[in-house]
Amino acid sequence: MVEAINKSISFGAASGAIIETTKREIEPDTHQKLTTRKWTIWGKDNNYPQKIIDANMQEGASAGALLFKRKAHYGAGLMYYKKSIEGEKEVITPILFDDLPVEMQDFHFNNDLENFAQGLASDFEWWNMCHVQYLVNRKRDKIVGVNWIRTKDQRPEKRDRNTGKVNKYYLSGHWPMPQQNEVRPISSFDKRHPFKFPNAIYRHSFLSIDKDYFITPEWQSNQRWLTVAAKIPKWINANIDNSVNIKYHVEIPEEYFISLYPETNYESNEKCLEARKAAEEAVKKKIDEVLAGAENASKIFYTKFALDEDGKPMPGWKIHELKNDIKDAAWLNAYGTAAAAICTAHSVPPSLAGLILSNGLGTGSASDVREQFNYYLQLNTVIPRQTTLEWFDIVKRANKWDRSIHLGYKNIILQSMNENKSGFALQSEPNPTTASK
Repeated sequence: MVEAINKSISFGAASGAIIETTKREIEPDTHQKLTTRKWTIWGKDNNYPQKIIDANMQEGASAGALLFKRKAHYGAGLMYYKKSIEGEKEVITPILFDDLPVEMQDFHFNNDLENFAQGLASDFEWWNMCHVQYLVNRKRDKIVGVNWIRTKDQRPEKRDRNTGKVNKYYLSGHWPMPQQNEVRPISSFDKRHPFKFPNAIYRHSFLSIDKDYFITPEWQSNQRWLTVAAKIPKWINANIDNSVNIKYHVEIPEEYFISLYPETNYESNEKCLEARKAAEEAVKKKIDEVLAGAENASKIFYTKFALDEDGKPMPGWKIHELKNDIKDAAWLNAYGTAAAAICTAHSVPPSLAGLILSNGLGTGSASDVREQFNYYLQLNTVIPRQTTLEWFDIVKRANKWDRSIHLGYKNIILQSMNENKSGFALQSEPNPTTASK
């Protein structure tokens, strides 16, 4: 049941999914002036992110789209490079890790930057924001550490009314209702004064047009369709669990066994009934063997019946085939529509999300998939990657590293088999099928 809360908000009672997201629903603190809490709450029950995670991870189309976006964001991994101009074209020249300054190599290793970058990419694709904790040395003249802080585990402090800034973030693994000793306050990082605090948190985010504390990604407009998609497998499972798969109805006249086994042939009525029962079970078993199995397909079953004095058929053997039509085609088509709508909200073509539908919706040729993939990388990864790499420019500037060295994600570019026998190439690397000279 989907219950209308007001004109613009609905709630899926069975799934617990929020159907439509609004500022008041996500950021109650923008409307509540008098509260004793130091942190803002995310959703009315302060459990909005976990509800979003649970609703989307239970639906294949959305989970597949999110996985693709995370992988596309990370590409083939991190790469260091320098930039130059040749004519009117910007050229990227990769730098081998071993050719980096030793301080940068140590920073990369000590902070496990591959896993760190994967965490930032995942958070950004879920929430359009990610959080980095910056750690400085005792002299407070170098940033020596960066930590990925899960977005769902943070709650910002209410904005300073004079400056409009968030001065602290509160971390906990026990939201929505942690005990006082289960919440840790950490100062907000100021990139203009990076050594002000021994450790601080900075939110790297996509700009929001209406939210003050918690950005709502556009893909979360899929909530209505999630409730539709979630109901289809429930309906099919319930139909399977509550239905009986009967293929044939066989009618055997009771008079058949009475005629074959008359009472006069037996010492007692009990023995006669036992003989009839045994014969009946044997006949049923034989009929079951004849009708079942692929090797018995299209066999003919002969029966006889008699006519009464009026010429009407007397009861005889009859076999009726029962059609087991569960009428689920409409529901499967409805799921295909819902899944396509969910992928559209993610801006991910169904084929890239790994979606395979019985009606063929979303399928395409290999060239279609290749073009869709390359188009997605060129358009949909620019801002996300720029945002999740901001931390490197902050650290580079604060630590006075070589500013001509940049950090990026290496692209995977799909190609036709005519262009490349392997079907793909890595950005700024030699063609993997090209023989060395």
